[in-house]
Amino acid sequence: MRPESLTCKISDKPLGLYFFNALVVLLIIYVQFQNILGVPIKESMPQLSHAVFLVDKIFLFFLFLFLIYVRFLGAFLTFEDQKTRKRSSFAAVLKSERTFLTALVFFSSWCLISAVANENNLKPTIFGTFAYIVYFLVFFAFSSIPYKKNLIKKNYIFLLNFVLFLSILSIFQEILALTYPSSINWWPNIQEEGARFRLGFFRAPSLLGHANSIGMIALFFWTVELGKVREIGLGRNAIKLTVLGLAILFSVSRAAIGGALISLFLLVWGFLRRRTALLVLIAAAALIGFLGIKSMYPAGKKVEVGRHEIYREYCFWVSLEVFKDHPITGVGPGMYGGHVSIRYDSPIYTQYGFTGEYFNYLKYGVMSIEQLWLQALAELGVLGTVLLTLLLLTPIIILSKLLSRENDTTLRGLIRGLRVMPFQMMIYMFGFTITQESQWLVPYFGFLGMLAGLRRRR
Repeated sequence: MRPESLTCKISDKPLGLYFFNALVVLLIIYVQFQNILGVPIKESMPQLSHAVFLVDKIFLFFLFLFLIYVRFLGAFLTFEDQKTRKRSSFAAVLKSERTFLTALVFFSSWCLISAVANENNLKPTIFGTFAYIVYFLVFFAFSSIPYKKNLIKKNYIFLLNFVLFLSILSIFQEILALTYPSSINWWPNIQEEGARFRLGFFRAPSLLGHANSIGMIALFFWTVELGKVREIGLGRNAIKLTVLGLAILFSVSRAAIGGALISLFLLVWGFLRRRTALLVLIAAAALIGFLGIKSMYPAGKKVEVGRHEIYREYCFWVSLEVFKDHPITGVGPGMYGGHVSIRYDSPIYTQYGFTGEYFNYLKYGVMSIEQLWLQALAELGVLGTVLLTLLLLTPIIILSKLLSRENDTTLRGLIRGLRVMPFQMMIYMFGFTITQESQWLVPYFGFLGMLAGLRRRR
């Protein structure tokens, strides 16, 4: 029989659950600063730069080990008010986990089929597939834990205040740049000189080093706050939405602005359909945003080659050539467009003339073609891209079921916001890869898993 003191110790501090949660919140904050910490030292200290970008991968590896531990020894993480019957079912597979796992299995199976059809080596296939699904697996680590409502709320509020601070700073940077143009050099900034201004705006990076970074994380919380408006009304959320919205605007990120318009349409349209005046304002804002995006020059970074062609545009045409030759199965995961294909010296680049300065820019600069949909078409073909799309949409099914069972207005707002985000991710993936979206995907699948894990307490 276990001593009473030991029992109390385990129930009060369930094997460091709160300490683990604190580490997770710190990880979410860390990935926001990863670029500004790692990119500036890439040339002078490449090994240290590589280590900076490995920190989150190492943490995720231990997170997966923790997942295995929880599944097999989950009874030790339960609380005092949970009886033996609940302990024995702690590691049971939830319906949400089963749904997500099914989508992952179908997608991963197709990756294997594509590799076999192209007779590819095993290593790039494994790591190439893992590069697609690594952040999706974060969901299972968190869904394995019986999270408390209050803990989820505290996590969200802490991170929201952190992002509000960054957003306020970006607004200050924009105002300062209009008053004192030389102030743009006061802040850590990894954007190229020609990309620091767009449409007359200084692309304020806050403390994250890049306007896309603050635009991405501000959009995440702006969408959730819009979701909360559906539940509790505008109220104090107006100030938060204004601050986050201005940070998105001043990032002048096409993906962030497009994502904001999507969330306005999906979250606000039905809520305000009887208020004609406000709908007109929203429609006008959407039109202005659309015209602004249309007026922006094509996405990409110019490389000093030949006629100064645009790198992403060059990748676009090469990717289409690869896809035309392999429309069904693609060339296989880990063979084109991403860091895995570079690591394992994929022959695809030579076959399609992707060489010279463009390949050097890919290998030593951005490490990807920065267009996930084109990469997926080239690597996985049409069917693989469809399966990837379905995998991205799977959280909507899970969140819809969670929303129907949730009564807490704050969590309902969080669920509504998360339910819109897969569509925003799809927009980002026109100009980013999954690896480049870690700032978004880690908190997204973290909160998704927490909300699913909450069901273990009911």
